Amino acid sequence: MQNKGIILESYQQIKDIFEQNNVKKPFVCCGKSFQQTEIFEYLKQFNIVVFDNIRPNPRFEDMVDAAKIFNDEGCDFIIGAGGGSPIDSAKMIRLMATNDVSKCLKEPMENNDIKSLYIPTTAGTGAEATKSSVFYINEVDKISVANLDFLPDYVILDSSLLSTLPLYQRKCTSLDALCHSIESYWSVKANDESREYAKKGILGFMANKDGYINNTPDGNEGMLWASYYAGKAINITGTTSAHAMCYCITMNCGTSHGHSVASGLSVIWEYMLNNRGKEAYAGAYDRFDEIGVLLGGKDAREGLEIFNGILKDFELPYPKTDEKNIPIFTSKVDVTRLGNNPVKFTSEDVSNIYKEVFSR
Repeated sequence: MQNKGIILESYQQIKDIFEQNNVKKPFVCCGKSFQQTEIFEYLKQFNIVVFDNIRPNPRFEDMVDAAKIFNDEGCDFIIGAGGGSPIDSAKMIRLMATNDVSKCLKEPMENNDIKSLYIPTTAGTGAEATKSSVFYINEVDKISVANLDFLPDYVILDSSLLSTLPLYQRKCTSLDALCHSIESYWSVKANDESREYAKKGILGFMANKDGYINNTPDGNEGMLWASYYAGKAINITGTTSAHAMCYCITMNCGTSHGHSVASGLSVIWEYMLNNRGKEAYAGAYDRFDEIGVLLGGKDAREGLEIFNGILKDFELPYPKTDEKNIPIFTSKVDVTRLGNNPVKFTSEDVSNIYKEVFSR
C-alpha cells in the first residue's frame, strides 16, 4: 500500500507542520492565480520565497533557475501549489537543490531531508499523488522522470481552490483524471490495488461530472478526490498509449493536455476494439468491458459511446494538424508507455491512430 503523503484537514495546519520540521524559509512554487487565494495570504506570514515562472507545460530550464534561487535564499521546505505544472516543477526543484543539475537527467537523483507539501488547484493531473515529473526541454522534447522521492510528505485537498477555474480548464483537467483512471485500469502493470484506485477515479468522475462542470461545491469536492485516486492509480501503473501520444498534440495543436489525451484515448480504444487480432495481454478485452460497465454501459462498446458522448457534451473537437506532421509525431512517441498498453502497437499502428485523430 502507498502511505506517503499525509492529507491535512486544513491549510491552517501548515503552521504546525513548519514548527514540527523547524522550517525557517519555505519556497513556494506556484502560478500567479494561486497568489490570489486565501491559502497564499496565510503563507505570507512565514517568510516565503515565491517562484512563479511556471509555464503551462513546465520547462527544465525554469527548474534550474528555481533550484538556484532555492539555495541562494537558504530555503528549507518546498510547496508546490497549482495544477500539474507547478507541482511537477516542485518535485524536480526539491531534488535538484541538492543534486548535480548537469547529471539529474542522466543519473538517478539522491533524496534529501527537504520536506514537501503539494496543493492541487485543479482536479485532473493527480500530480500530488505520483512519483513522476513531466516537463519539456528546449520547448519541444518531453521528459518524464520517475523517482519515489517525488512523493510528497503532505497534501492539502481543498476544493474551494477549484471555484475560479475557467470552464475549458475545468473540462480538460477532469478528462485528464478520467483518462488516468481508464489507462491505469487497462494497463499491463495493473494490480488489485491500482484497479481499486482507478475504479474510484472513474466512478468519482461520473458521479461528479455535472456538478463539477457547473461549479458546485459538492461537484468540486468529488472531482478533486476522483483526480487524487486517479493519481494514486497511475502512480502504480504509469499511463499507456493515450498519454504517450498526446504530448506532440498538446505542443503543436493548440489543445490543452486533457483535451489532447481524451481525443487520443477515444480513437485508441476504438482501434483496439476493432483490431482484436492484434497481440494483447491476457484478459485485456475483459478489462475493456469492465471499464465500460464502470462508465455506465453494459460492455466496452457502450462504454466507448459514453466516453465519446462526454467529449461531445463538453464541446471539445478533435485536434487538427498538417498530415506531414504525423511521421514526426510518431517518431517521438515514448515507447516505454507503449509497453504498458494492453494491446501491442507498432509504429504503423501509432501512425494510423494519429491519422484518425486528425481526420475527425
